[in-house]
Amino acid sequence: MNIIELIEQKYGDTCRFRSPLTKRQVEKAKKYLPRELFNILKVSNGIDEIMINPNNGKTEVIDSIIYSLAEIKEQTNSYLSEIGTDGFVFAGDGAGNFFVLKSDGRIFLYEYYDFSETFYANSLWEFFDKL
Repeated sequence: MNIIELIEQKYGDTCRFRSPLTKRQVEKAKKYLPRELFNILKVSNGIDEIMINPNNGKTEVIDSIIYSLAEIKEQTNSYLSEIGTDGFVFAGDGAGNFFVLKSDGRIFLYEYYDFSETFYANSLWEFFDKL
């Protein structure tokens, strides 16, 4: 089982995959992103958490399970300018904080209100397995 399959298993019908990276994006992302994150985005350039709106019956995005390449770049640049350490912001926690994948593969929760980081998981696999 790979991480995409693990996400499908954990989220079931409440996740929606996006189109994969374009060829041009693949070339850029391959040089920029850690391999595990790159492999996910090659399949789905971001993964959305969705729900059916009970008022109108339409499917709506409620959050990102994994940000798109553009969102990762934007959030990571902001994070690095504030903190100045390594890492890639790949998801939020729904409360204004961000999950950061460090160069050693560990995941930290960056809490925006006090600019602190708390260890969360040893890998992306463990991160999604904990959900």
